[in-house]
Amino acid sequence: MKPILFGCVAGLLLALSSSHAAAQPLAEIARQEKLRREALAAKSAAENVTPKVYTTADLRGGSRLTTSARETPRPAAAAAPAETDATPPSQDAPETAGAPMDEEGWRNRIDTVRQARERAQLMVAALQNRADGLWAEFTGRDDPAQRSVIEQERIEALEELDRTNAEIQQLDQDIWDIQEEARRARVPPGWLR
Repeated sequence: MKPILFGCVAGLLLALSSSHAAAQPLAEIARQEKLRREALAAKSAAENVTPKVYTTADLRGGSRLTTSARETPRPAAAAAPAETDATPPSQDAPETAGAPMDEEGWRNRIDTVRQARERAQLMVAALQNRADGLWAEFTGRDDPAQRSVIEQERIEALEELDRTNAEIQQLDQDIWDIQEEARRARVPPGWLR
């Protein structure tokens, strides 16, 4: 009986130690991939080689893929002719309208909106808590003068709560708009996570 038990324990320990030794943290894998991509970019820059671009037509072609060493035309540059007007860029537009944004630019843009949404959600929770507390205080008072003051504060808190909820809806729309713009610009989905 003891050899069977010893064999089971040894097998279990061996399985646990091998899975632990084989597992690599995701951060380490990401760091290695970043270094690999930087090395490839440096190599292609040193050799003066343009990267291969797969087009949508290649994907529709079925089993035969072709590559081209040219850049695909940018939708924004092809659609709008170069104009020199003195209008300032809008708040919703990327920092540089002519140049495409990189991964960091897209991440910063959506992270800013997401952080504003998180702050607004915290504010909603605080305002709801305040309104509930004022309601409990209102129902616990007998003095009409004190009740009217408490009711006025509660109404103000509820109005602020409504404004903040509307702000959250606008921020949700902004996030959706950024995601849609990124989709149209063919930005990899991982850049917005």
